[in-house]
Amino acid sequence: MRIKYAIRNTQYAIILLIVAFFFSACSGLTGRISETPFDSKISDDLLEARNLLLMMENKNYKLKTFKGIGKITFWKKNKKGLIAGVAWVGSEPDSLRIAIRNASGQPIASFASDGKWLYLVSHAKQSFYKKRSANSTLKKFISIPVKPYDIVSILSGRIPINKHNFATIIKNKFEDGYVLVLKKRQGNIIEKIYLDENKKDVCKIEVFDTYGSLLYRTVFDGMQNINGYKVPLRLIFSNSDGNSFQLDIHKYWSDISVSPSMFVLTPP
Repeated sequence: MRIKYAIRNTQYAIILLIVAFFFSACSGLTGRISETPFDSKISDDLLEARNLLLMMENKNYKLKTFKGIGKITFWKKNKKGLIAGVAWVGSEPDSLRIAIRNASGQPIASFASDGKWLYLVSHAKQSFYKKRSANSTLKKFISIPVKPYDIVSILSGRIPINKHNFATIIKNKFEDGYVLVLKKRQGNIIEKIYLDENKKDVCKIEVFDTYGSLLYRTVFDGMQNINGYKVPLRLIFSNSDGNSFQLDIHKYWSDISVSPSMFVLTPP
């Protein structure tokens, strides 16, 4: 009996120790939580950023095809260069054809993307270039590393939104308006979207590589209404090397008929 009684007392003591430790740990945890209260402002900013991105993704969602003509002006190392006529046709998500012409209307160079291949024809040099389009850019064509998908989105009046893990909105420190900042999981900034004071119109976007270096910047210098769509009137693309081009849109047609062959080029 004494042995059984001793065993029961020992078990009871162990149970008391476990209970005491549990409540002590809980009280410590409660204290730590109370020291860092939930920041509702951060939560509101995240929610607002998500809603703004959703609005941008749905803008002009019915606009699938378009074409246009205008003028393109190139700068190389901040020095003004070629000024030429330009015509283009696009179909979402990444089918695009661009033709640059001289003052007499003769073709200088043509570019096309059909979603699988990139094509480049230099009519002056009678040369032909073809490359798989996966992750390829138009740098060889226009000196700016912008993807066909981005160009199609921008000319459609939409914003190309790069894959990201985190988005928030902050006040623009240098001018009126706000900035949507998109980041990867490691915290690297992948894109910045500059909004006006009312958070309704995009003024500028900046796209970065995985190391945080600027790939290109696009300024929306004027918009126009075409058949109920709000699309660009003038665009300025640039990078950190002093290379840039300005696209002035003189005429724009929406919801046009296209065929796959329009986005394929062959050797001259």
